[in-house]
Amino acid sequence: MGGCYESSRSSYVAPPRRDNVRSSLDAFFSTHDRTKLVAACREHEHENASGFIKQLLTYRGCTEAPKEFPEIEYEVKLAIEPKGFEPDPSIKQYLDSFEFPPTGAARFLKDPVNAIAEGVNHFFGEGLEEHLVLIEKGGKMYLKEKSQPLPLDTGVPYEHLVMKRTELRCAASMDEVLTKVAGLKKDVDYVGALRKEKGDAFILDTTDGRIYSFTVTRAHAPGRIQRQLEIEYAGFVPGFLGFEKENETQIVAGMVELAKHVVVLHQNAPIANGVTMQLKPTDERKYDFVRNATPLLDARK
Repeated sequence: MGGCYESSRSSYVAPPRRDNVRSSLDAFFSTHDRTKLVAACREHEHENASGFIKQLLTYRGCTEAPKEFPEIEYEVKLAIEPKGFEPDPSIKQYLDSFEFPPTGAARFLKDPVNAIAEGVNHFFGEGLEEHLVLIEKGGKMYLKEKSQPLPLDTGVPYEHLVMKRTELRCAASMDEVLTKVAGLKKDVDYVGALRKEKGDAFILDTTDGRIYSFTVTRAHAPGRIQRQLEIEYAGFVPGFLGFEKENETQIVAGMVELAKHVVVLHQNAPIANGVTMQLKPTDERKYDFVRNATPLLDARK
């Protein structure tokens, strides 16, 4: 399932300066002074480009991040529009352009995992309603089903930026794929395919310990390219004073604040080779993108 923090998605190396990092974490969890947590992040970054969230989870006795509402996806989408000269920057260059300096009592800390992947997604649906996605990636196949957007009523300003849907994803064999497709309603059609590049980083909210996946995607369909930043709730680190379990309002408020932070600080930010980016909220799903593309061609090209 997208938006889960899993250690297997990252290339973590040997932990740095264990004593210094651990003493800062000890100080944070005893005082809840966020400057101590930020200091631990800086100590970690002295010798490692990524892996701070994993070290934090390990410190709290977790092998992976626990997650509230595991079958629900909470997501904010921002359209990325590059401005300037070609070529289009790489996915890693896009990810690296989003900066979250670990200073003071910073609210958001970035774990730049930069796990890059590419695959082909096939979509089945009925009109505007998406029913099934078949994903081909890394020589494996996956089936993913998402609901239509679900209502939110948290009272958080700008909560409309957050899309809430159910999501189920699982690995599948060819036989399982054929059985699933054959079992779709007769009114469900094959809508089309896209080739998707993606790269993941993760963001830690230092106020409540929640983790958000921070994913740049570039989707290719005939005649169109879609570039998006997707922010999804991915779990939490236990032990943060501000954390209230299964509090949907907190999740939505944290995502809205993160989206505002990104847009305000990175509007027209440089990416690479003279290219800058503009960011704006969008609700265009990959399904919508494929439906609006020109007639089907081979999405692998």
